[in-house]
Amino acid sequence: MDKLINEETKEFSLEEERTVARSFMGRIEWEMILIGIGQCLVWFSLWFLVVQGTLALWLGCVLSILSTSWSYLPSHAGQHGHLSGSNKNLEWLNGFIGQISLIPLAQSHHILKALHLKHHAHTNDPDRDPDYKHGQASSALAAAVMVHGNTGDEVLKTVERLSKDDPKFGEAISKGGPAGLLFFSAQMIVAVVYPLETLLLWWLPRKLIVSYLGIVFSYEPHRNLPVGRYKDTRFWTNGIPRFLNHSMQIHVMHHMYPRICHFDEPKAIEALRPFMIARGIPNAEKIPEKISFNPIISA
Repeated sequence: MDKLINEETKEFSLEEERTVARSFMGRIEWEMILIGIGQCLVWFSLWFLVVQGTLALWLGCVLSILSTSWSYLPSHAGQHGHLSGSNKNLEWLNGFIGQISLIPLAQSHHILKALHLKHHAHTNDPDRDPDYKHGQASSALAAAVMVHGNTGDEVLKTVERLSKDDPKFGEAISKGGPAGLLFFSAQMIVAVVYPLETLLLWWLPRKLIVSYLGIVFSYEPHRNLPVGRYKDTRFWTNGIPRFLNHSMQIHVMHHMYPRICHFDEPKAIEALRPFMIARGIPNAEKIPEKISFNPIISA
């Protein structure tokens, strides 16, 4: 098997792989811009309708959970520069859309960006990957609980440790401090005025979606995998159409080439599939030649 992989790797050169990958880079990911603005407007609209008595609180809670589930993706796209593409004069979109999209999650775009880029640089490294604990948890349930450790005192300890080796990382975290403080204060104020609404429209949806993200963004793609390009991320399935998992079944593509937009990943995988198989990426041989909204690979 190793001999076969080596022979295929020689045929599919790294230079050729990068040439194919670059053909999918550089565009403005307008889909994420619309999602970022749209889900934020929906979230505020739910608050208005519930407070006015037009919408039942329980229904507002359900809709808030669904809306909040889309709040991280635009920020993630902004973290990688997808919202501006190759247009330098539009780089402000990455931070602006990325931050307003995170309002339902009450998170700072700059802090999440700093932590996420560290995750990319040191995926599955127990000492340097900020997502290591929930990414390598013993179970999906454990990951859902442990991901909440990426806030509060736990994240401060992580930041302090990583900042010793990378001062710029500490500066990036500090840049997001005001937004974090603003969200903390806003939640406290709103909770005093609308305690039950804050619980069911903001706090509960935020907690549930953070747990969901810990499972589909970290645990499923990275669990039980080593450090190293082509080794640290896998194709996976839970039998649910990938659209409902935000396409994290194909998260491998993102870790191979983070500059490829989220909505371009299926076509990029179709083009790079032979390279993925040749490189020995976990479960690459199970993905179909054409990517659709199916679970991608068999269970």
